[in-house]
Amino acid sequence: MQLKSIVKEIGPDALSPKDQMVILFGDKATDALRNVSVIQEFTDPKAQKKMQVKVGDHLYINDIKFRVIGVGGLTNANLQQIGHATLVFQPVPSEDSLGNAIYLFPNAKPVFTEGTEIIYDLK
Repeated sequence: MQLKSIVKEIGPDALSPKDQMVILFGDKATDALRNVSVIQEFTDPKAQKKMQVKVGDHLYINDIKFRVIGVGGLTNANLQQIGHATLVFQPVPSEDSLGNAIYLFPNAKPVFTEGTEIIYDLK
């Protein structure tokens, strides 16, 4: 199953070159969250409510393929309900992994702009 989201807005403090994380939220994010988030809108909200990201799935961002190497315990519920996940472009830590994270490989963070497509390629 493939789901697509489109970046609708990027908060002024959302993308730091030093930070290997990108916080995604749906359009119901508060103003405070919007400042530090990339706002995504799913093209199929019904499918969004059923999505399950697992290790081994792939995300395509700007046509760059990333393999999912870790998924936090809260990630799928948050994605289904509010379009929220934190994309982490670094190895999964042995301790203190984020509960709402999708850890991705390769570890190079791509460029995000308004209109960027994120394809969730789920098995």
